[in-house]
Amino acid sequence: MKTLEMIFATSDGGTMRITVSNPKIPIDPAQVTAVMDLVVAKQLFATMSGRIIGKKSARVVDQTATPVSIA
Repeated sequence: MKTLEMIFATSDGGTMRITVSNPKIPIDPAQVTAVMDLVVAKQLFATMSGRIIGKKSARVVDQTATPVSIA
């Protein structure tokens, strides 16, 4: 399963992450930037580490799971 992670800087020096499951591939960097800018401008989320002050990074994470046989 793939996820899009958008990571933001917060006013207390921390980070806040928004994860989107099963994003449309290929990712459009301009759309991701626009969404992240909107989150920063509108202060859409409250965090324990202060207010969101800027974009930090974005990435696509591909996770796979392999079952392990246990006795």
